[in-house]
Amino acid sequence: MDFIILGLEILGFIFFSYFAFSAIYLIVFAIAGHFYKNIEYPKSIDKIRKIGILVPAYKEDNVIIGVAEFALKQDYKNFELVIIADSFKEETLEKLKKLPLTLLEIVNDKRTKANAINMALNQLPTDYDVILILDGDNIIQDSDFLTKINQAFSLGNKIVQGHRTAKNFNTNFALLDGISEEINNHIFRKGHRAIGLSSALIGSAMAFEYKLFKKYMKEIKTSGEDKELEFNFLKDGYQFEYLDDAIVLDEKTQKSDAFVKQRSRWLANQFLQAQLHFFISIKALLKGNFDFFDKALQHFLLPRILLLGTTFLICIILIIFNYTFAFLWLICFLIILLSLLISVPKRFINTKTLIAILSLPKGYISMILSMLQMKGATKNFVVTEKNYNQDNK
Repeated sequence: MDFIILGLEILGFIFFSYFAFSAIYLIVFAIAGHFYKNIEYPKSIDKIRKIGILVPAYKEDNVIIGVAEFALKQDYKNFELVIIADSFKEETLEKLKKLPLTLLEIVNDKRTKANAINMALNQLPTDYDVILILDGDNIIQDSDFLTKINQAFSLGNKIVQGHRTAKNFNTNFALLDGISEEINNHIFRKGHRAIGLSSALIGSAMAFEYKLFKKYMKEIKTSGEDKELEFNFLKDGYQFEYLDDAIVLDEKTQKSDAFVKQRSRWLANQFLQAQLHFFISIKALLKGNFDFFDKALQHFLLPRILLLGTTFLICIILIIFNYTFAFLWLICFLIILLSLLISVPKRFINTKTLIAILSLPKGYISMILSMLQMKGATKNFVVTEKNYNQDNK
């Protein structure tokens, strides 16, 4: 009996240590995010780079024309918009052909975003200097977006992440999803850059030196291409810049069932990459590559809603059954809560957000369901799955 009690105590200590570490990690970078300063663009630039905008899209007939029209409104002149069209309607293709862009019609048998991009790269000319990746529903908000990208590359950057933010807040889930994205921007982009670490990549609104991108894309083995790219680049010592004022609007998930499907894929990819790279990251740390090690740590963190909800539930349970340890868990809960609160932009502090917060329990349950579906979702990173658009947003 004593052995069982000791085992349970050790297990409880490990469990608490994980949540305590997660809380400390979040609060450190949440505080650091408030010291972030956007990069100072050079007054003179070395060259006007040719930028290729790649938009891989699967059945995005309802939004792709608007996406293309906004992208074409750039003040920057030396760029080419490339729509990678998979399974589009004929009338949509005809409308796209009337616009000043390059249309690549593909049949993407592997059904991954990475494969769609690689198919396009094999057909495109080699005279690009920079490649910008957008999703099929992304809107470039400002006409000087590409100018900022070019200026960032003039500073010597080879990989640049733009500021992706929500364009729709029409449901509580969409609003919470948009707030979650801004929390990510604050902690994993602004917070990391503030102390000299790489910004996290996000899958779109990200720009790469063309030859470098083409080389690394060939090595992608899963459909979680952004996470795999992160690890491969960081392993080789590259760092990612973040442009907070270079804004791209992204369609947010509106329905709970779509939320579960989307998050199960993301969580499966996250933990898959964590397993693949953790021991490698320890070796990298011993060689001084803290960026790579930090990325592995990030992938072991649970989503914030799970951290917050689980610590809260444990607090309630311990207050009822074991008040002694409840205080420690309460501190952990409050640190996580504080890290999230100070990461939310002021524009979201309003009545609409307060109403949306009432949906957090549903969001917590949805995340639990997502984790339960992870096993099946993991297969979709190595086999066929039409997941390079976020289905049923």
